[in-house]
Amino acid sequence: MQYRQRSQVNFKPSIKTIKIIHMALLAGQCIFAGAVLFLRQKKDQQSITDQSVFLIVAVALAAIGFFVGNLLYKQMVAKALTKETFTEKIATYQSGMIIRCASAEGPALFNIVCFFLTGNYIFMGILAVLLAYFLSIRPTLDGIADALQLTYEEKAELERG
Repeated sequence: MQYRQRSQVNFKPSIKTIKIIHMALLAGQCIFAGAVLFLRQKKDQQSITDQSVFLIVAVALAAIGFFVGNLLYKQMVAKALTKETFTEKIATYQSGMIIRCASAEGPALFNIVCFFLTGNYIFMGILAVLLAYFLSIRPTLDGIADALQLTYEEKAELERG
């Protein structure tokens, strides 16, 4: 009778790293938006009058970032499911999560810059939607376990750390 030894690998640092990356990207967007809002308060700030091109590009980038980010994330998760070891699954998931976050962050930063150039609060509205989406993709233990279709034992190992 063979006994399966418990893995000696600690997955808490990997999960913590994923969460820290997500929070750092979110904090960067919020700090940048706050700085731009502060700078736009100056009365002598010039605004670009024709904003239609910026608005079209901002909305298009947000949509493209959402769809491409989710597509690439799903491809990375599918790739993670084919990995043999739990360590490889987590590493591949982490790469997919970074790609997903970066695909949301790029359009958010573009909207902040557009607001800075134009002073139009529509761009901040688009940013608010992007930040809400960014918060909704926050990595959690349950979310990771669901995405990677972990068995009960693997999920317990993940929670144990």
